[in-house]
Amino acid sequence: MKIKTPTFDIIALTSSLICAIHCAAVPIVLSFSSLSSLHFLHHPFIEWSFIGLGVVFVFVSLWPSYRKVHYSPKPLIFAAIGFGLIALGRLDLNEAWEIINTVGGALVVSLAHFVNWKLLRCKLDHKH
Repeated sequence: MKIKTPTFDIIALTSSLICAIHCAAVPIVLSFSSLSSLHFLHHPFIEWSFIGLGVVFVFVSLWPSYRKVHYSPKPLIFAAIGFGLIALGRLDLNEAWEIINTVGGALVVSLAHFVNWKLLRCKLDHKH
């Protein structure tokens, strides 16, 4: 069975970066009164959708790569740290706390997929 996770890693890395941009930009954008109609972007459904998508990509990309190809736990550790930061951001202490932890977590999840992608490329290049 051919591992398709390099493609999933690129998609996951992109979605994690979009999540980080979303989490950083939405509070700033919503603070401008002329753009207050975009308040739906700060809806919990949108936020939980990004988190759910991230979890799906971890199971579709990072886990099979670890088990079948590179055996390095580093991407899984980064993903766990990233989702831990995102969970800390959900504690609703204040807006800055949420933004810092959520954006940081999304960036660390992106790093997990980037590291996984690099490990896969290294292993697949050495097989040829």
